[in-house]
Amino acid sequence: MRECNRPECGEGTINEHGFCTVCALEPLPRERMGPPAVAPPPRVGVRRVRPDPWYGLALVDDPQLHRGATTTQPTDAGTLNESHRFCANPGCGKPVGRGRDGQAGLTAGFCAYCGTRFDFTQIEGLVIADRYEVRQLLGQGSYGAAYLAYDRRLGIQVVVKQLRTSKSKWERDVLVDLRHDAIVRILGHEVEGEGEHRRSYLVLEYVPGSALSARPGDALADLLAHGLRILQALDYLHHRGLLHCDVKPLNIIRFQETTTARVQKNAPDLARDRVRLIDFGAVRTTDDTSPFVEYTPTYAPGPDDAEYTIGPTPGFDLYGLGESLRELCRAHLATPSAPGVQALTLLLQRATHDGGPDRRFTSARQFGEQLSGVLRQVAAASSAPRPVQRASALFGPVDPTLHGGLGAARPLAHWTGAVPLPHWTDRAPARPEPTDPPPAPHEIRALLLPLPPPFSTPGAAAIAAALPKPVRDPDDRLVTEDVHHQLALCRSKLGAGEVEECAQELKNIPLPAGHWMRAWYAALLALTHNQVKEAIARFKDVRAALPGELVPHLALGLCFELDRNPSSARARYTTAFDTAPALGAAGFGLARVLHRTGETEAAARVVETLTHELPSEQEARITQFRLGVARYEAGLDSGARLREQLTALDVDEADHANLAAELAHAQFVREGARLALSREVRTLARHAIGDQQARTLVDLANHLRPPPRWPWSPRRRTRATEPGHRNDNALRLSSSGQ
Repeated sequence: MRECNRPECGEGTINEHGFCTVCALEPLPRERMGPPAVAPPPRVGVRRVRPDPWYGLALVDDPQLHRGATTTQPTDAGTLNESHRFCANPGCGKPVGRGRDGQAGLTAGFCAYCGTRFDFTQIEGLVIADRYEVRQLLGQGSYGAAYLAYDRRLGIQVVVKQLRTSKSKWERDVLVDLRHDAIVRILGHEVEGEGEHRRSYLVLEYVPGSALSARPGDALADLLAHGLRILQALDYLHHRGLLHCDVKPLNIIRFQETTTARVQKNAPDLARDRVRLIDFGAVRTTDDTSPFVEYTPTYAPGPDDAEYTIGPTPGFDLYGLGESLRELCRAHLATPSAPGVQALTLLLQRATHDGGPDRRFTSARQFGEQLSGVLRQVAAASSAPRPVQRASALFGPVDPTLHGGLGAARPLAHWTGAVPLPHWTDRAPARPEPTDPPPAPHEIRALLLPLPPPFSTPGAAAIAAALPKPVRDPDDRLVTEDVHHQLALCRSKLGAGEVEECAQELKNIPLPAGHWMRAWYAALLALTHNQVKEAIARFKDVRAALPGELVPHLALGLCFELDRNPSSARARYTTAFDTAPALGAAGFGLARVLHRTGETEAAARVVETLTHELPSEQEARITQFRLGVARYEAGLDSGARLREQLTALDVDEADHANLAAELAHAQFVREGARLALSREVRTLARHAIGDQQARTLVDLANHLRPPPRWPWSPRRRTRATEPGHRNDNALRLSSSGQ
């Protein structure tokens, strides 16, 4: 089986009709696959290839059933309506069994024109076009009736659909040109009768399945994958200027697609769970502004919606699919705490928003991008998660420095600003209460040279500056080139500190109040004013519009952490990190929250995962070492192991000296090793910036050095180490270190 050779796809295979099963396009000719002999230089730059919005399908294992497994048989639609009753004689074909003067027509009798017997109580055996033996009535409506029939020539079951109106003939013309795995295929067209009794029939492939519905044991990821497959079909239609206009579960067949692929020799053929879009009786072009005639109100916007006044858009079909998915996933939506369910709820709310087309999805690719993101969150929580290395389609890269200082060596200011106590002692100070337990020696030593915490939550302004820039969505018709340039100007003013000018620029941008880009920049403005709760509210608006994106989760996690709400921050960080471990900022945030709450083992596991992600590997290894130092200081790790880890770190001399000093400080707290700490601080002074900083570090190193021990004077040596004794040979604390 040939693989698709298009650069923007490269994942699908070419089906029997010559089209890709993923992008639904024909493969490129072989002469176009190689580079030209002389490649012309790009005129402006490298074109940005749009990410594939259907990547969620790769996260789901196809439920494979043995071929021949029980399938749902189609239900009989009952007695054929009078408007669909015609004589079976190919030379006649006139109406039969019709009522008159308010009386119902006969369901069995003889044709008044040719005498041929008819019996519509048992339509089985009826022959259409002298070729198709009717087996069952599948359905009937204003456009005609559909029969399950047997094709005598091909020896297969088919669906024969009677075409009664010009609209039905339009359906025929549309289906002839469609080739997609998720769209029912047309096999032929038959004509029967003459003159005013001439009847046309559309012969379609028979899909032995049932209307789309959930089955016992269906996983949520499998149901969402069906939604993606229908979105692929709708995207195929919409790019050809067509709208289905009646997307609902009854018009989506769920069936078992057989395959000859075998997992082992002599193994039975397998069947995959698939869906297919059927019934194109209401199809219309995107430029058709005539009133809607055929649609199902339950799966369509309300009567006052702009879809009915300005003309139908692709959003009309997407609304129907949103309602269909809500019905399909009803059992899973009843458990909002399950992974991905809250995101799915937000997704369906946007797909079926009652605020008009601009508040809903405007293209199948736009819908598919978010649905794949939701499916990604669901799949990440499964027993066998598949993390996806995929850049966001709507946001640029995340600043790698967004780790709160955890992924870098301490600033030198932590050492130059350290204020040690003037007297060194391992004895406990006087206790305020006799019943209080005495502090341990290492607890006292930790107070002798206190250092700032190893990390901190990024500040509001730092978060606003480090969060990624939104990328223009080509399917968003509201974000024109001019609007995109205005937003870029707004961001540049914000980065330059021109906050008021940025706020004024944002007011002038012609975007509706509910647009997610306006909410995103409003949140950044709120952060620059240190209005964290307002930023949280705006980031929640962004997440409601983009439930499949992970960057809003990261932004909310940072804001919740800044707002001292560790439980909410942990939930946001966990969702983002479990779904995409390569999003290092979320992993660092989760490690910070876990470390603060005393879950050091869990924090270490998070950082260990980050060390295997290339974008944040270096910062993660530094974090791993620094958290290990904190554990060593608390007596939970080995100093020898940390020294080996420090040797293996690929850092420059300045950072190595800084990290070595941090390890020596932990050793001093645990064991009282003052001399080792003094030496490391003196080494650190070689990398100081400026003479003043160097003198401060040297003074600190001198102060940390233990007093000399004179071998010929045991008494003096003893007195020199007594608490409260002033040793003239010990260097005093430098005023510059205070």
